[in-house]
Amino acid sequence: MTIFAVGTTIVIQLQMYKIFYEQQALIFPNIGEKDLMLDASAQQLETYEVEKIHLFLRQWLSLSLKEDVVIDGVRPEVLSAALCRTFVMAPAAGGVVVADDRFAAIERHGIPDLPKGHVEEGEGFPAAALREVEEETGLQGLHILRPLPSSWHCYLYEDEWRLKQTAWFLMEAADTDHVAPQRDEDITEVVFLGPDDLDWFLQHTYRSLADALGDSIRGILKKEA
Repeated sequence: MTIFAVGTTIVIQLQMYKIFYEQQALIFPNIGEKDLMLDASAQQLETYEVEKIHLFLRQWLSLSLKEDVVIDGVRPEVLSAALCRTFVMAPAAGGVVVADDRFAAIERHGIPDLPKGHVEEGEGFPAAALREVEEETGLQGLHILRPLPSSWHCYLYEDEWRLKQTAWFLMEAADTDHVAPQRDEDITEVVFLGPDDLDWFLQHTYRSLADALGDSIRGILKKEA
């Protein structure tokens, strides 16, 4: 656990890694996102522990659980290797665009969400976030203020399990008066929501997003961070 001060506000940052599948979460309480090395080198770690966690992950994905599962005592390098063995990585990036104590939200398939999209080959997280937010909202003159916590969720695509890390960034836009939802991506609306709308948004958006960014957005709108 890390404790630090932002102005007069004390922020407690817990080291915890969560993977969401639909409405269920797999929680590793003693591992943080920065502990993981999700690359080819992690894949090659050969230990009994890796295989055990890999088999557990496959079993967890096959069950329709209604409750979260907490797994303690796993070493970061073991989890990294097991994740690489279980999933194809599908990195994504998006943004929380703020203006006048409001933040930009989209509606896709009837669900409130934040603008985001896949990172293209050779593209970094910040560049992908700026490109995707502009494409999905039509907002112009975007620039990044700082990074926000990532969200992690997995899904089945063409018989292949994928793990998506979405890297989020706090952003501002030069022009917030003109928006254009990207309808070919099934986005029907772009709106700016205020503090009174936040609880509704968090209750109706994806749990992985609400869990990762709920406290950050609340603090941003209250100008605490």
